[in-house]
Amino acid sequence: MSANVSLSETFDQWRVKTNELLVMTQNDGSSNFIKLSDTTNSTSNTTGSITSTGGIGISKSMVIGENLNVHGNIHANGNITADGSITLGDADTDNIVFNADINSSLIPNTNGSFDIGNTGQYWSNGFFEHVKLHAASDLGLVTLEIDADDADQAALTIDGEQTTVATFRIDADKLTTNSAALFSDNSASPLARESVQVLQANTAAVAATALKIQSDGGITGMTLDKNFTDVNAATVTGLYVDFDRTAASGTANFTDIGIDLDVTASGEGVTISTGLDIDVVGSIGGTSTAIGLDVTVGSADTNIAARFTGGEVALLTTTKLSFHDVGGGEHIYAASDGNLAINAGTALTITTPHIDIATHDGTNGLKLAGTLVTKSAAHINTTTNKSLALALVFNNV
Repeated sequence: MSANVSLSETFDQWRVKTNELLVMTQNDGSSNFIKLSDTTNSTSNTTGSITSTGGIGISKSMVIGENLNVHGNIHANGNITADGSITLGDADTDNIVFNADINSSLIPNTNGSFDIGNTGQYWSNGFFEHVKLHAASDLGLVTLEIDADDADQAALTIDGEQTTVATFRIDADKLTTNSAALFSDNSASPLARESVQVLQANTAAVAATALKIQSDGGITGMTLDKNFTDVNAATVTGLYVDFDRTAASGTANFTDIGIDLDVTASGEGVTISTGLDIDVVGSIGGTSTAIGLDVTVGSADTNIAARFTGGEVALLTTTKLSFHDVGGGEHIYAASDGNLAINAGTALTITTPHIDIATHDGTNGLKLAGTLVTKSAAHINTTTNKSLALALVFNNV
């Protein structure tokens, strides 16, 4: 054992002090200023080799060989580093407060085993540069579920600045019987609204298409299933297209098309291509009128209700030909098979160089007032001893 004791003129002051037990001012000699050989461990703040009922101030580092148990608070003016695991709190009444930024990643110890928040305690706001969600094949939960209860705030808003890629995209590569996207509006409110709205709102985007549907597989490109069960009087529309082009200055030529239907089909077998298939079945109760196609045009220099180019207009099955001018009462229709009737109302005017009547064979020919004309054309053409007026009545209905 080495010792170095230096007594100076202050020895007598040290001897009589009551507040300072020991003050060492000598740097030379042994470095073991105070050394205790007692090995009593501390299990409380009143046990161990050294006990003090007051505080202990240490201006240099301290190394503790075993555990450190603090019954009060811990305050560190500098950094805190722990080489092992850290457990903070022993009950949900304890809490952790961060007044500093987190300068590292937050990585769970076990993949998919821990949560952030729970069903009763939510985090308020989250701000992230990137979010990646991966649901395990046996998770049994919805990957992303949004339950928005704020009635006047949107549930999801995407503000994208993309230029050449899609702002929002869904890839469903293994669908069997369900849909890649489903929008369900089950609100009972009778107020007018759009369950799904596609808004292309910039008038300068002259080449933009508001909605495009491409179907490369399947037998149906798009299905519109409209059902209406309300008993109140209403005008119910299955598909409504409102196409308006605002008149602009200048003399540019425009071709305005409300619906452009282009059907091209090819096949090795028998192919029937139908541009538009309309099947209208009227109501079975009350007084019903079924109209297959209702066309109204007007306000143009030339108005054409319908134009057919490249083929005939055929009436199939038992449907009869009928052209009826409701305003004037004129009617051209097929009264029966092989019988075309013209009801001119008051008079029939035919402007043509000549009228060819089928060759008379005893049944075919020209009938006047229902009687077959048996006279020759020369006899009819002569005006000798005949009235100058000749009435041609095909069938007065």
